[in-house]
Amino acid sequence: MNTSKGTAAMIVEPAAEFRGLTQEAVTAALADPDPNNRIACEVARLVGCYTQNFKAHCDRMGRVPASILVSKPGTAIEAVAMNLVTEVIRQEIAKE
Repeated sequence: MNTSKGTAAMIVEPAAEFRGLTQEAVTAALADPDPNNRIACEVARLVGCYTQNFKAHCDRMGRVPASILVSKPGTAIEAVAMNLVTEVIRQEIAKE
């Protein structure tokens, strides 16, 4: 992904088959040790996309913002993925 200044964030949505999952189902899938778990793989894809969007945002601003504004998730799988990204970002900022 090009993260140069002026690059718009990509639109990120879960695949249709995962949109009706409950947060409990997503959390249970993340606890599954199977690396091919399709739900966990979708969460990983979403986390990667959200992270790229945040990096592009920081690149455009020229800094990491003091606060992290996260859009309201439309589905449970998005909520889990956004929470994971937010926690990682907070941990990284706390290290600085």
